[in-house]
Amino acid sequence: MKGKIYLWVIALVIVNTGWFFVSQQSATQEINRPGADFSEKRDASISSIGSDSSEFEIYHCFESTNGQELNASVKVQKGSVVLYSWEGTTNDDCITQSIESSDGDLVVITEVEEGAESTVSIVTWPMKSIFAVGVFVFTIGTVLVAYLEILVKNTIKNRLKKQPKSQTEDEQDLAIETTGIWQAPIKL
Repeated sequence: MKGKIYLWVIALVIVNTGWFFVSQQSATQEINRPGADFSEKRDASISSIGSDSSEFEIYHCFESTNGQELNASVKVQKGSVVLYSWEGTTNDDCITQSIESSDGDLVVITEVEEGAESTVSIVTWPMKSIFAVGVFVFTIGTVLVAYLEILVKNTIKNRLKKQPKSQTEDEQDLAIETTGIWQAPIKL
């Protein structure tokens, strides 16, 4: 019995580790990137399963295509509220900023001078907020499967142990024995 308990503990660890990796998966929304059509104003959406607020990261990087130092700026708005604002030049390093906000639609405004390429993206984790709920559900589900396995095994054992009903004497008398072409007479 101890061996089975260890196996089910290992199963719980495997199932919940898998859930951890699934819940930590990110979703990236590209706002602007080199080689694509540039737009000063783009809409983005953030949402999470099981929560009214989300944590997201905005990543932005600007490069000059002609070697000059050019001005650039990024602003993230939700309705009329500015969640994030940055102003700098193409010589500045790439920046990743974490922001927490209620779920909904965002507007990302990117301004760059002619001759600059921009990379702006938003990264969200939609299932991160329900990690604890998932651990609970998967743990209960794994334990239920363990007990159902035991129940099914015991049911099959009990059915296999049952002996077929023995024949009554009358049925034995009516049984016909054949040896060769002759048979015993049937008693009524």
